[in-house]
Amino acid sequence: MKISRVLAVFSASCAATFSSAANADDWGCEVLLCLSNPAGPMAVSQCVPPIKRLYEAIFKWKPDPFPTCAMATSANGTRSYANVEYNNYYDACPAGTSALSSGRNAVQGTPAQVQAQNNAGWWRNGPFTSFFVGIGEGSYSNLGYGGEGGSPQKKVCVGNSVGTVNVTVGKSWDDRTMYEVGVYDRVVFIDPFLSGFAIKVYMNNNLYRTIRPQL
Repeated sequence: MKISRVLAVFSASCAATFSSAANADDWGCEVLLCLSNPAGPMAVSQCVPPIKRLYEAIFKWKPDPFPTCAMATSANGTRSYANVEYNNYYDACPAGTSALSSGRNAVQGTPAQVQAQNNAGWWRNGPFTSFFVGIGEGSYSNLGYGGEGGSPQKKVCVGNSVGTVNVTVGKSWDDRTMYEVGVYDRVVFIDPFLSGFAIKVYMNNNLYRTIRPQL
């Protein structure tokens, strides 16, 4: 099975390793090659059978071990491989951002902008509610399936800190709470994947991509 042409993004040495492994008709190497395709694990017809077989093996009540490819280890000892995680509900934060710690508050802008927004909302007799609360890296408990129910929460990712502001939330002077809010130059959100299934592909010991299988 020669499908290394779909892997032009890789180095010549890496592609050659996968090509030779695929010719050996090794299922584990076929799986690794197909998972590494930037267009998708089943983007080429030759990949459909080995990937379907993979999903049948690892997504069942008692999963089989993830197949390996012995030929995907280079002469210097670096490895290319893949594995599956069953309780991975949130992708990593984008480059240049990190997960906001659980319970911490954040808003995007400058301290002066946030303070002005807080003052305007308060004096208009309306609460300030425009900040976001972190959940850390996110877990099953953030999906709203516990005893209290609720909706799935978004993972909050923040860029560079530019200061903090104290804001007041409440509908009256007798019902108000002061919160310290971190101000950042960037705030982005990650929606959860409710299945929790994630296949991670590593190239030369480095994470190359995360695949969320559509089962």
